[in-house]
Amino acid sequence: MNWQITAVQNQDALLDSADDLEHFPYGFLLWESAVGLARYITSHPETVIGRSILELGAGVGVAGIVAQSLGAHVRQTDHQKGALQLCEYNAATNRVEGISRFLMDWRFWTHSDEYDVLIGADITYDRAMHFYLDEIFNRNLAPGGSVLLTDPGRPQSLEFAASLETKGWKIELETESVTLIENGQAGRPVDVAIMTMTRQRRASRRVP
Repeated sequence: MNWQITAVQNQDALLDSADDLEHFPYGFLLWESAVGLARYITSHPETVIGRSILELGAGVGVAGIVAQSLGAHVRQTDHQKGALQLCEYNAATNRVEGISRFLMDWRFWTHSDEYDVLIGADITYDRAMHFYLDEIFNRNLAPGGSVLLTDPGRPQSLEFAASLETKGWKIELETESVTLIENGQAGRPVDVAIMTMTRQRRASRRVP
């Protein structure tokens, strides 16, 4: 299926308009990691069908939209109101209904609902946010659930994955090459890392 996704293409213009914002609005752009995540969900529908999904840093919303279309129950969150409005617009354009959305900053996270799957595309680029993501994973992932992240192989993202492994997470890694077409021109291919993360059960302690 072909998806019609609206996103900002002129990064220079976005830079000029973002001078007064606390955070650069990366979510207004369509990134290779988001396409890679949407492709993975499409080719592995069993990971989302009938499951509750929380999309972190939803951006333009493509991954959550694809998951919802396959029969998931999706909620999208972002810290920028404009990004959530863009998510809503893209869902409507593709006639995908039923996605709920809420505005929240990871640093001041109060959401307590649990989900079967947490998904995020290109959300681990900032080392300062790793602590907060770790907290969200532990707070909002239901028992037996999984976290599905994509990233263009940034060192800081691999560091985050390694730190989770030391805390008992199992991580499976694969890659997919993604090439975006912008203004009729093919960009450079990007190898997107697809990481599936699950918490390992802790051994029960014997009481003497």
